[in-house]
Amino acid sequence: MTHRHTAGRARPPLVLIAVPEDTAVEMRALFLRVAEATPVDMQIVHDGRKALRALFRHRPDAMVLSLRLAGLSPWRVIDRVRDMSELPLLVVDTAYDADDAVRALEAGADDYLTPCTPERVVGPLLQARLRRGRPAPRKTQLIEDGWLTVDLAAREAVADGNFLDLSVLELDLLTAFARNPGQVLTREQLLDLVWHEPDADPGRVKYAVHRLRGKISRATGQAVPIGSVRSIGYRYRPPGSS
Repeated sequence: MTHRHTAGRARPPLVLIAVPEDTAVEMRALFLRVAEATPVDMQIVHDGRKALRALFRHRPDAMVLSLRLAGLSPWRVIDRVRDMSELPLLVVDTAYDADDAVRALEAGADDYLTPCTPERVVGPLLQARLRRGRPAPRKTQLIEDGWLTVDLAAREAVADGNFLDLSVLELDLLTAFARNPGQVLTREQLLDLVWHEPDADPGRVKYAVHRLRGKISRATGQAVPIGSVRSIGYRYRPPGSS
């Protein structure tokens, strides 16, 4: 769910709001009121994995994250956010908890907000964070299929909402699969696409695919949709594809 502020020509900052569905209306109303003085666009999601996908896809200027978020643990979301970005991160909670406040701030959050935080403070606080932390605009080159996202410009990849810690070679290999979903890629084709050495030892492909599968499996906790085609090569089939 997205709210666009249309006043003026310049694009307002985009704030990603990740909160439980039962508090989304209240949170949206709060930021609509804040937007009267501090114009912002809003992208609202209700699940931790969707929050990471939105972060990767939309490149927001700030993020508001509830510690009561469903799906992926909000603590893991904070870790992933800080793996990927230094954007301003405001954590919200239903009640003040000193232990959670300390944990959130030590994990990388910039602020810890609760219902006790005066509404008139939220707008200036958000604006101050945006002034300090708004990243310079840059072009993105994305390959997306709903399960996997590869950002060619940032040299980053996310699978099912999980950031993948890949080497340069592993990212190039994953990119080759992402560019050719459903197609069988021979070992020779992969040697050409990834190593630029079509006549090199095909054995290096086997070991590289093995390492790539292992990293994706550990990050997602799922079976990896890169299958072997006996005596030929490998095929990537995005989950849910026919």
